[in-house]
Amino acid sequence: MSGPSFSPVARRTIVRSSACAFCALLVAACSGTPAHEGAAARLGSPVERPEGPGAQLLLPSAMPSPAAAVAASAAPPQPPRPARSPFAYANDDPDDDFVVAPPEPRADCHEALTAAGVQFADAKIAVHREGKGKTQLTCGADQIVVYRKSAAGITYEPTPIVTCTMALALAHFDAVLEEEATRAFGERVVRVTQLGTYACREMAAYRGWVSEHSYANAIDVETFELKSGKRVSVLAGFERGDETHTRAGGFLRAVSRRTYDEGLFSNVLTPFFDALHRNHFHLDLARYRNDGTRPSPEAL
Repeated sequence: MSGPSFSPVARRTIVRSSACAFCALLVAACSGTPAHEGAAARLGSPVERPEGPGAQLLLPSAMPSPAAAVAASAAPPQPPRPARSPFAYANDDPDDDFVVAPPEPRADCHEALTAAGVQFADAKIAVHREGKGKTQLTCGADQIVVYRKSAAGITYEPTPIVTCTMALALAHFDAVLEEEATRAFGERVVRVTQLGTYACREMAAYRGWVSEHSYANAIDVETFELKSGKRVSVLAGFERGDETHTRAGGFLRAVSRRTYDEGLFSNVLTPFFDALHRNHFHLDLARYRNDGTRPSPEAL
């Protein structure tokens, strides 16, 4: 389940001021747009978009103090970002962080999936409204596929139903799994157990924020099965200290951090993020970015 981070030690922030919140709510009221469907769903406007390792979002309760803000302004400039990988599907557009809507379809969906070696089938979750009154949500997406298998040969149980771009990101996620499993265990991953992709709902921890699961634009992965039959689960294998001490812990940390740092997904949430993710990695392609692969005081 994706969500904004409320960590007070966030390295990069989006500040949501009460003034912007009032303006956004006023616009929503005049336009008839439900608060969770427009700018008011993620109150305010971006001051600085989170990016790079440790990028997180803050709400007013977690805004830095004036002293912290001064210290941050005096910090040395960040090094230039590396060139974007052709396999990076995370959203890097700073102008649409607060857009709450299904993802845009890809004109080259079938061609791109075929070129990536993905076995897939078209599916349909029509864009629709669910709920009543102020709790109505827009769910579904215009371009949905059944993700059967990638060129890496990894299968998912149950079979994921996701957006086209999520399917492309999963294909390259599978390649990362193969590389890191070979490095850690000397064998490859053959199967991934996932907990769900589509569910029309708000985020479990943050009422009023629409989950990317509402668009089938997210997946929660729980367990990785190796060719030998060994199973590596997030619940049992993830290590939350500064260093890892087991092969399973090293594998899970390397996979999660590469997945975020290489831009495969916009949001990567692990047990470091909060207790709700103690047993799985949440991966999604939201329009904003959030790094949940590194320690924070709340998660330790």
